[in-house]
Formats: sequence, C-alpha cells, structure tokens
Amino acid sequence: MKSIKKRSKRLLAEIEAAADRLVALSADLDLFQGLCETAGQIGACAVALAEQVSAADKSEAGLVLVQSPELARLADFADLDAISLLEERMFAVQADLEQGEIGRFLQQVLEKSEKLYAALLQSIQQLLELAEEAEQN
Repeated sequence: MKSIKKRSKRLLAEIEAAADRLVALSADLDLFQGLCETAGQIGACAVALAEQVSAADKSEAGLVLVQSPELARLADFADLDAISLLEERMFAVQADLEQGEIGRFLQQVLEKSEKLYAALLQSIQQLLELAEEAEQN
C-alpha cells in the first residue's frame, strides 16, 4: 500500500485539478460567481496543504495532514452545498426566461457543474478518510 504522504499528494492534486476545472467553467459568469469563488478557495487550500505534506517527512505526513487548518477548511467545503445554491439561482433565472434553447443551455451547464463538483467532493471525502486513517496510526 502506498504511504499516507503519496496518497494525500495524489488526492490533493485531484482536488486542485477539479477545482481548477470548476473555476475555468464558472469564471466571468455572474450567475456562477459563488461557485467560482468556492472552487478557487478549495484549490488554494489543496495547494497549501499539498505544500505542507510535501515538506513533511514521510513518517510525519499523516500528522501534518490531520493537524492542518486547510484540511478543516476542505471538510467545511465538503459540507457546503454550493451546487444547490447555484441550482436555486439558475431556476429563478430560468423561470423568468422563455423555456426553449436558453433553458436547455442552462440545464446543460448545471449538469456539467454538478458532475465536476461531485468529483471534487469525492476527492475531498477520500482525503478526509485518509486523514482519519492517518490519525488512527
């Protein structure tokens, strides 16, 4: 089995990449401003935590991970339902617009956002489980 250090670095890279994809998707779209900000903050946490874990000795990486404030922030983000907030905003806008092409477009963008966000949350959850494992060892 790979070390806590290697697994956490892999998961943090996945979190950073997923967050970057969400930022790219949502940048400069007023309706997606909250999602863009959240994804940017998640990416920044992942980068900071990856630097901390990388700088730690292999034997101490688990402790660094568990004690990191960035891990706590990622846990908070995992509990935040940013997609539901986006859905509410989009449905409010869509209700004001004529159903048709724009409605389909909004639905497609929402579905893409949901998939990206779900992948991001899954990686955060795996990292939190890894931190629990490290804490028990």
